[in-house]
Amino acid sequence: MATSPHPAARSDGPAGPNGVEMPRPTVAPLTVSLGAALMGIGVATSLAFLVVGGVVLATGLGMWVAELLPGQGHQREPLVEPAERPAPVQAAPGTVEQLRPGLPGYRFRLPMTVHPTSAGVKGGLIGGLVMPVPALLYGLLSEHGIWYPINMLAGMVLPGMGDLPPEELTATLQQFSPTLLIVALVIHATMSVVFGLLYGVLLPTLPDIPSPVAWGGLLMPLLWTAVSFTLLGAVNPVLARGVDWPWFIASQFVFGIAAAAVVMRAAKRGPLRAGLLGGAAGALLMPIPALLWGLATGRGVWYPINLLAGLVVPGMDQVAPEELSRFHGDWLAIGVVIHAVLSLGLGMAYGLALPRLRPLPGPIAWGALVLPLLWTGISYGLMGIANPVLQQRVDWPWFVVSQFVFGVAAAFVVARSEVVHIPPAG
Repeated sequence: MATSPHPAARSDGPAGPNGVEMPRPTVAPLTVSLGAALMGIGVATSLAFLVVGGVVLATGLGMWVAELLPGQGHQREPLVEPAERPAPVQAAPGTVEQLRPGLPGYRFRLPMTVHPTSAGVKGGLIGGLVMPVPALLYGLLSEHGIWYPINMLAGMVLPGMGDLPPEELTATLQQFSPTLLIVALVIHATMSVVFGLLYGVLLPTLPDIPSPVAWGGLLMPLLWTAVSFTLLGAVNPVLARGVDWPWFIASQFVFGIAAAAVVMRAAKRGPLRAGLLGGAAGALLMPIPALLWGLATGRGVWYPINLLAGLVVPGMDQVAPEELSRFHGDWLAIGVVIHAVLSLGLGMAYGLALPRLRPLPGPIAWGALVLPLLWTGISYGLMGIANPVLQQRVDWPWFVVSQFVFGVAAAFVVARSEVVHIPPAG
């Protein structure tokens, strides 16, 4: 059975019997994308990029709208000679094998079920309601006041906040300001709904995370970071201020993934032996983010090692900052011993605890653990560009806790929402 010719190629079509009507090539989408990118750069850098981006964006939109007007945006393309056209497709019923569930290529990675848009909106709103609780608790416990985290959020986009003197900036962040409150509420509501929608779209499409990796590679590093932050603040507050906590969390994340993966593979050797192997593997990989941070910040590779030794070496809170960047043989030995003892101890705890923990649902593991860490990393990098002064004033462990609370609430709401079944194509 031959296929019918294209409607535009018929004699009664607008392009005639020997042509086909096609969309005219245009740079309008590229112009709109360039304008939006320039405006985004302008928000983070300067007014000049913002103005140029607005002009380019408006120009691109005008070009695009003009292409959509009646009689515009199309052109006639002549057909090739009949001898060069493809031969008609002959139907052969019963010769095509149908894909069945389980066969390679079936549905590819399309989910069997998805959540409606309302599930993402509800998850974002619920997460947005509970997310400020850790931030407000931090403001009260740190004696900065409840307006401090709110004004900090508004300062991410308001120009001039980072140019204030330190005393005036602190006073501004601790006082109530209707303008800053409104700006912060708009930012918070917008981001909550946007990330809720992302959760609703992404969570059904993400693969399941093995239970040991979800617990050992994600949740335990967060708990260990919280314990370290609390203990170091009590034992040596001076050194606690010298720790770059986002990089510290990255180190714990690397340790958790490596240790959990080795424990899973060595489970047949017994929990203690598997835990020791996992702790040793994590101990070898865990220092990499810390050493990279020392090199990237110009403090040197000995700085994180000396900070670790400062947990037990007396008088480290009175040492000059430049001394922490220098090599000290005794501090190196102490740091290596502390690192080995903690790594092997945590490894044995992994080996004993991971097989006994209840599995985490895939959406909860992704939404509550992985995505908040990614969002924290993005926020840290963007704030370092947009407002480095405020970046230094953010208490990042509390920031991670807020993201964690949002992720738990949003993922739980999305996972418990109604689902829409998608039949396979055909």
